[in-house]
Amino acid sequence: MNTDFLKNFRYTANGAMTRADALCAFIKDEIAYGRIRAGEPIPTIKDLAKVSGLTFRVARGVVEQLAREGFVRSRPRVGTVVLPRGVNVIRGRVLFVLPDVDACSYHVTMIADALRRRLGAAGYAFSTVVFSHDERIGLSFLKHELVRTPDVAIVIYGTSTIRKCLRDAGVKSVFIYGDPPKKDEGRWIRFSAEEAIANFVRHCVRAGVKRVTQVRFEGNETPDANAALEAKGIKCGWIMVPRMDGLGRYEGIERSAYNAFMGLPRASFPDVFLFWDDFVAQGALTAFLGRGLRIPGDVKVVTLSNRGLGPVYSEALTRFECDAAEAGEKVAAFALALLAKGRLPPPPAITPHYVFGRTFPY
Repeated sequence: MNTDFLKNFRYTANGAMTRADALCAFIKDEIAYGRIRAGEPIPTIKDLAKVSGLTFRVARGVVEQLAREGFVRSRPRVGTVVLPRGVNVIRGRVLFVLPDVDACSYHVTMIADALRRRLGAAGYAFSTVVFSHDERIGLSFLKHELVRTPDVAIVIYGTSTIRKCLRDAGVKSVFIYGDPPKKDEGRWIRFSAEEAIANFVRHCVRAGVKRVTQVRFEGNETPDANAALEAKGIKCGWIMVPRMDGLGRYEGIERSAYNAFMGLPRASFPDVFLFWDDFVAQGALTAFLGRGLRIPGDVKVVTLSNRGLGPVYSEALTRFECDAAEAGEKVAAFALALLAKGRLPPPPAITPHYVFGRTFPY
């Protein structure tokens, strides 16, 4: 009977999983990865108890749980053996970590769907942790998943707490957006709007634009077109839309933007507003309509938008358009290259495309 694999069992007490649950999950993973094959016996209850630190009684309960779930069966004079399950052997495990405020984001959901589909087709198990804004709770769930030792963790907007947890666990990591990780923390896939900004600036020059105001909501890190615009003699400014507590994140952003632009003096309007968030743009557009303003007659508008899902308006929007499905394919391809352990290509960048519309016509 091979008991070598038990040396890989690790348990970290964090309140998310009991030691018995951790041992049960570990044995299931060993079966799924093919390290214990159908017909082979698992270690005796005595060996399981010794390695895991459980009592004999609790270790026996783990084996009984595996039997109830159809993973193993006791056979006279042989021991407890693994049953055939009729599934493909898992090649590895990938963990996707995202902040709870982005759990309903269309863009993030599309990336997650592409990862799940591509990695699943390649034989990798895929699980998700929604990291709570309460870091104590978020760490508890993250450590729960790290018990299974993922081959790669893919993280949206990784905080310093998440990065430290993954680094301490020795897990390879890929961070999407946010600040670039330190050298020992992992790879970085950034949001790169340089080409789209260059096209926007050329458009402004052709249209004779004299002043542009960029708009974002409080706490949201965005690209900055000021340097490129100022290099062409175009005056720039910023409007920061405050967060609104008491409403959901997206409704709060939209409502706050509506209030800000309903009260914005007409004399302060630039030639073009550049919105770096589609919900901010939706609130502002609603305010413009409420004030009887014409777009692009009274003011021109450009917004960040997801392909197929953007602010609702009567005219086609001029926009920095993000293709979330394309972004998901790029991330999935890079994750598969990292898992292949061969020569790794440079991390891709997620790039929006500048699309002409009626709100700032060509």
